[in-house]
Amino acid sequence: MGKLDKLQPSAVWRVFELLSGVPRGSGNEQGVMNALKAWADERSLAWKEDKVGNLLITIPGTKGLEKIAPVLIQGHVDMVCEKNAATKHDFATDPIKLQVLGDWVTADGTTLGADNGIGVAMGLALADDKSTPHGPVEVLLTVDEERGLTGAAGVMPGFFTARRMINLDSEEDDAIFVGCAGGRDTEFVLRNRTTRAPKDSAGRKVTITGLKGGHSGLDIGTGRGNAIKILTRALAVAAADMDLRLVDIRGGSMRNAIPREAEARVVIDKAKGRRFKQIVDAQLQRIAGEELAGVDDGFTWQVAAVKAPRCLGLASSRTALDLMTAIPNGVLAMSKDIPGLVETSSNLGVVATDGAKIRLVCCSRSSVMSVLGELVDRHAAIGRLAGAEVIQPEGYPGWKPNLKSNLLQVVKKQYGKAFGIEPQLLAIHAGLECGLLTEKYPDLDIVSFGPNIKGAHSPDEKVQISSVQKIWKLFAATMRELPRS
Repeated sequence: MGKLDKLQPSAVWRVFELLSGVPRGSGNEQGVMNALKAWADERSLAWKEDKVGNLLITIPGTKGLEKIAPVLIQGHVDMVCEKNAATKHDFATDPIKLQVLGDWVTADGTTLGADNGIGVAMGLALADDKSTPHGPVEVLLTVDEERGLTGAAGVMPGFFTARRMINLDSEEDDAIFVGCAGGRDTEFVLRNRTTRAPKDSAGRKVTITGLKGGHSGLDIGTGRGNAIKILTRALAVAAADMDLRLVDIRGGSMRNAIPREAEARVVIDKAKGRRFKQIVDAQLQRIAGEELAGVDDGFTWQVAAVKAPRCLGLASSRTALDLMTAIPNGVLAMSKDIPGLVETSSNLGVVATDGAKIRLVCCSRSSVMSVLGELVDRHAAIGRLAGAEVIQPEGYPGWKPNLKSNLLQVVKKQYGKAFGIEPQLLAIHAGLECGLLTEKYPDLDIVSFGPNIKGAHSPDEKVQISSVQKIWKLFAATMRELPRS
């Protein structure tokens, strides 16, 4: 028996358990796609695959509704792969270890993949649900969403025929989403030289752990700590007091996740060891008490002695710390039109050292494209001043709200009938694939909704069971109504 066998709606949880049993980190989706093809074959459902690996599964309309206009259901199969430092898990080979804790499904020390596995499961569950009459359904399952929406970017005109689309990649069950932010990434590469550590020097390692992390769009407004920025601040204060040379620095693993952990090894004068620890401890205690209290109370750190025979030079170390300090991070502007919505943000998501090369990756978002353009230009200027190579791939567009949408009116009506209240209509400060798809299909009418998911992109990720039931009720009601609309 599976962990989720007793949960309702059973058709949804069966598919979700199937997904959870196959590794599906971004870029490693072939195994799960093969499993979904086999799943479709078992039900005699037609499917096709495009050049970038996206899968389209067609579910015929129920009796009497076979010839009406189809509806597209869309979600992405890949997931963010994050785990706690103490968790033994290989995302390339191991299934997700599911747990049911009260009203929540979560994983054991890793990300769960409810983003967006639960949406994929809802779309496919229509094939096994015999209680919901519906017209023809095309289920578009995209790849590589979490690394930059490249799957959606590769969808070509003509791959699907529907002109109404329900995206199931939202994470709040009291709202219907009608717009999203656009995004651009910036990668900085500092190429340095290493040298022997000076005589009478000592190595120290500073480790940051215990932060909540989270989604760099949905959670950026919470004030949670960014481990890379916090570590940089402590090292920069110490470097202002003494000669400090970097050996290496690393933190985060995904550009679109707020880094929870980071560590750096440094070389200092042997006589300054106690002073270094005092400075680092004082700086981090201040951040913990003044900035993160009540927000990230699990924040911890450690300063330990290590061997460090080689390091960067003083100037290279200072430049690297200056660059990490200067990169904008966190909420940069709030929306003037939608109260409480973050308009523009930046997340320093990854730093890694390979020999003498330091690589940083930053994810920027905005619902105002001109502002986003200015922000990535600012990143480029900061990188050039530091002498870094700056790489800025093409980003993805935002999705502009259409409050007159026919599909939106149907979903709003069904929400009101099912729950007795009007849903919120929101835009989301995160990248949805809707914007890219409307570039290829300008007449595509889209809404997005989904169940409550907390802690996406972190090992705290969980999806609410009662909320899945609620959103399934809305989804089924919408599918029953659309043939009449």
